[in-house]
Amino acid sequence: MKTNETLVVGVAKEATATATAAVDSPLKIVSKQFLCCTPVRSIRWHGLLSETLTWDEQAQLLDATVDHPLVKRYPVSVAYQAAFLKYVIEQLSKMNVEQHDRLYENYCGMLASGAELPLDDPSIGLSYKHYELPHGQGVISLKESGAFVSDGTTGLCSWQAAKALCEHISNNRDDFQGRNILELGSGVGLAGIYLAKCYEPSIVVMSDCHGSVLTALKDNVRLNFPNAAHVDCDNPLVSLLLDSGNTLIGVMDLDWQYVSASNLSQLIEPDVIVAADIVYDHTLFPALLSTLNYIFCLSNNRCKFVLACTERNQDTLNEFLQLLITAKFRINEETVSPSRHFHWDSSASNIRIFTISRAFT
Repeated sequence: MKTNETLVVGVAKEATATATAAVDSPLKIVSKQFLCCTPVRSIRWHGLLSETLTWDEQAQLLDATVDHPLVKRYPVSVAYQAAFLKYVIEQLSKMNVEQHDRLYENYCGMLASGAELPLDDPSIGLSYKHYELPHGQGVISLKESGAFVSDGTTGLCSWQAAKALCEHISNNRDDFQGRNILELGSGVGLAGIYLAKCYEPSIVVMSDCHGSVLTALKDNVRLNFPNAAHVDCDNPLVSLLLDSGNTLIGVMDLDWQYVSASNLSQLIEPDVIVAADIVYDHTLFPALLSTLNYIFCLSNNRCKFVLACTERNQDTLNEFLQLLITAKFRINEETVSPSRHFHWDSSASNIRIFTISRAFT
């Protein structure tokens, strides 16, 4: 088997880091991590719990996390909230700090109520995560599953590679601004919704093929674009099409095995294809390759494909890269941006990002 280095051609493009307008306070940093359910063991506290917290400071921590207005309206996982509070209580106890009454009131209330808080969805284990966007661009709220596999699919949660893809997008704005964008394997929609919210593409079409995933995806699009106007669409595979004023936002049932019959060209001729964590199963590669060939032909081979993936098995990824090269695609491996806004564990995840275009001889 060839190594990754021999399979990937071209020169990696350095991601240009965008400076933030202001440095967040430790409390704000912790709040952002809490809202998107960063594992408690991985939260970067920036000294917040290394010093004694006053009564008022504990209240501020609660207001920024478990009592945050977003959490009250769209609760994050009750189990996660309880684990977060348990950790805070333990750390304060080690420092012999008098603990705020609200800490115990919240914690005991969660233990008593289990997963039955308002707007939690215990029937299929869905709750919410909230991703505060860089540069004051707002918040993405997503209904997700806390389990890696739920309802027979892996598509009901945001994977690490999707967060890394969003970091890449934030550092390469010109590659996405005003484009026609198709996302493959959208899952719950983090990357596609981020693109639609922040980069004013002409159109973003998010696609998947699992019924439960498509339902969650449509719910999340509606949640994040409550004022967008409904647009009629004749394509029976397009279950939702909205006009946000600057961008058309679509949700499509796109099975890679039947892409040629999808009438995709009636909806979009993509400039850019994006995807995260879709190359983990080699049995799907023929259908995926056929889909890429079909879409590239729609654009006369002028589009590009930005792929983020977690390298779980090097041989599996190499197999897919070799198929691309055999099909005359050119692959440039990108520099993976550090985790700055979307709080993914860059130290534990072997994330790789590729820009794929059509190569001609």
